[in-house]
Amino acid sequence: MPLLDVRELEAGYGPIRAIDRVSITVGDGELVAIIGANGAGKTTLLMAISGIVAARGGEIRFRGQTITGLEPHAIVRLGLCHSPEGRRIFPRLTVRENLELGGFAQSDRRQVRRDIDEACSLFPILGDRMGQLGGTLSGGEQQMLALCRALVGRPQLLLLDEPSLGLAPLIVAKIFEVIAGLSARGIAVVLVEQNARAALRLASRGYVLETGRVTLTGSGPDLAADPRVRDAYLGE
Repeated sequence: MPLLDVRELEAGYGPIRAIDRVSITVGDGELVAIIGANGAGKTTLLMAISGIVAARGGEIRFRGQTITGLEPHAIVRLGLCHSPEGRRIFPRLTVRENLELGGFAQSDRRQVRRDIDEACSLFPILGDRMGQLGGTLSGGEQQMLALCRALVGRPQLLLLDEPSLGLAPLIVAKIFEVIAGLSARGIAVVLVEQNARAALRLASRGYVLETGRVTLTGSGPDLAADPRVRDAYLGE
């Protein structure tokens, strides 16, 4: 049984159907990439899985339980966390306060502190910024904070939307290094990423979305070698 099983999912905004009968699966500890052009429906797919956008049809199952229609906070409590595009940190809260919000579903505050320390071990610079307001961090540091905040929620599955967007190459390399190591910690990842080459290099499997539909699926290496993917998304 897959950790995440999305079947014939439909979602959209007003009269617009952004996701049209999309089906994907994610196994325990697996890293799955979703690639596609701007407007293909990638972000909407993640938002529908995490309950931010209501599904209009189909079914979403997580750990064998139907989560279609659940509120986002209830989905987080089940172990599915979403780190959205644009980082979405709280700029007027300190780094520590942002991280503490990631553990809102836990009642053991000492465990939350331990989880914060463990998450920050991935990006030690955050440990030196605990009292600093989130809005004063650099873009790269804000992305580190957003990723750490999601990890403090102790997810079994992490949805990552464009984690490298607008970041310097050295920061991107560090972010991808951490993402690649999550499976060793038992955390599955769905990665939406415009840097298709890097995403497919990391992923065990991937899906290509075009105008709200899955048009290709396969292993990361197979998709990276597919002439259609190379021409449309890898600039070759």
